[in-house]
Amino acid sequence: MTEALRRRVERLTLAAIVVVVVLAPLGGSRLLLYSLTITAIYAIVTIALNVVLGLAGQVSFAQTTFMAIGGYGSALLTTRAHLNPWLALVVAALVALVVALGVGPPLLRLRGHYLAMATFALALGTDSFVGAATPLTNGSMGISGIPPLAIGSLSFADPLAFYVLSWVACAITLGFFATLATSYVGRAWRAIATGQDIAATLGIRLLQYKVLAFAIGAIMASIAGSLYAEFTSFVGPDLYDISIVVNIFLMLFIGGRGSYAGPLIGAALLTFAPEVLSGFEKAQNLIFFILLLVLLLLWPGGLLGRSQDAGSMADMLPLWLQRRLPSR
Repeated sequence: MTEALRRRVERLTLAAIVVVVVLAPLGGSRLLLYSLTITAIYAIVTIALNVVLGLAGQVSFAQTTFMAIGGYGSALLTTRAHLNPWLALVVAALVALVVALGVGPPLLRLRGHYLAMATFALALGTDSFVGAATPLTNGSMGISGIPPLAIGSLSFADPLAFYVLSWVACAITLGFFATLATSYVGRAWRAIATGQDIAATLGIRLLQYKVLAFAIGAIMASIAGSLYAEFTSFVGPDLYDISIVVNIFLMLFIGGRGSYAGPLIGAALLTFAPEVLSGFEKAQNLIFFILLLVLLLLWPGGLLGRSQDAGSMADMLPLWLQRRLPSR
């Protein structure tokens, strides 16, 4: 697919997504609204990964860490400190930013597989911590009864209201990503992704720009984690385990890293796939992996990814499948 055709397909895909999002509430299906709301929230997380990996070229598995900060931060601040849910969301995002600025510089001095394994260890540590820190997180029982977001008399406890909120948040996140991608910062990130040594000779401060991408991705992921907790009124360790880490990567790789609509398409496919395949019972996992392999063989760069990204995606596929198989 040529770059011009890819862009045309991406614009048409975005237009189709807008039509589906606008018309979905008219069908009156609560299950559809629920699934599309989850799609919007995970699309925000995938866009966050797209900043770090799709633009800056840094392989990070840390998105669930910042989702956990957002989810547990909102839960603890609202149920125990009794803060306003909106204020709790902002405070949790600021905590995620501080954590990203703290762990980012030492982590991002690493490259390639070393960075991937270090951030994977961070995700593993987060999963273990939220399950073991019972006095703080309530362990495997999680925290329930999280109060809903509200604006005056409008409560987002209503599924339709939260559906609108989630897609507005997704649209804002996507618009911010598009602005970054076309800015000077985005061009610097692409130079780093192309070749760090070459970027350094051009005067680009590698660590500074990589930490910036990491911090922006952390804020986005934290907001998504808070939205998920507010939507479900619950937060627990199962929401941040290793299978979720892999799913987020699959969402980006299937949709196509560096693209605008790719995270939305990937999030939708991974959200709706279990529902579509639910009738196949024990063969569900086998069918899923066969379809996944066929898709990545036909489109190694993802459905809407740039062709120059295909090689690196194909190289990472075996690692993904090794990590995913035990968790399903």
